[in-house]
Amino acid sequence: MSMAWTKRLTVSAIVSLLAAVYAAHAQDAQPQPQPPAPAADAPAYLTQHFSFDALAPDVQAAIAHANLASVPFTKITLHTSDTVTSPDHPQPSRFSTAMTLENAGHGLVRRVEAVRDDKGNTVATQLELTYRGYFSFLTQGIAPQANSVPPVRAVRKVLRLDTGSNGHLAFVYLYGMTSAQTFPDPGQFLCDSGKSYSASQLNPAIEGQAIALNCRVIDTNGIQTDKVTLAYLDKYAVAVTLRSQNAQRTVDSTVVDFNIH
Repeated sequence: MSMAWTKRLTVSAIVSLLAAVYAAHAQDAQPQPQPPAPAADAPAYLTQHFSFDALAPDVQAAIAHANLASVPFTKITLHTSDTVTSPDHPQPSRFSTAMTLENAGHGLVRRVEAVRDDKGNTVATQLELTYRGYFSFLTQGIAPQANSVPPVRAVRKVLRLDTGSNGHLAFVYLYGMTSAQTFPDPGQFLCDSGKSYSASQLNPAIEGQAIALNCRVIDTNGIQTDKVTLAYLDKYAVAVTLRSQNAQRTVDSTVVDFNIH
């Protein structure tokens, strides 16, 4: 299979995949016309480009050295209701996100997100390979109108991988877009754990305990760009985002439904 053939099929295949995500979570939404694509294309694309084997050799080595346990689920689907506030807009905006989390081995979780506005229009899609939902090793955002595949933002080298000892998590890394130069300075994702509470407070379908994680995103210039609040779901060994905040906007998310497959 040539890379050109893959790129010709990718956008329509991913759109089909995201349509399937919404079919599982938002049966009350009106179906939208989608470009035709073989159903198998999108899963094949995700497996090829968002897996342990797709990571840079240095990153694979760091993960293998850490000997990270796999998450204890095959697939989770969830749906969030999202409220976006901004200093420039006095009225909040409402969105919804359908998400799948798939076990990719080595503690990695493949995450697919489709965001819709309050009129049911898809406004953003995101494909990621994460460590337990905390931070992403590979990220690709695709605009709804895209007719070509954008590059993936990839971690090229792991400088520090502290996975949560003593209530602190730190991920320091070098990164860049695929087929482009790596940024010379590191990015950082730093978290401190807070209170533990019943995960059913997030949604009655979620079992076990949740641990609050207060995180900071620091860019290559050493500037804090975002604050993120996560809930680490102890029974499933995965984190979900409850709040993301930067100078432009704040996004608050509520888990509407949660299903284990």
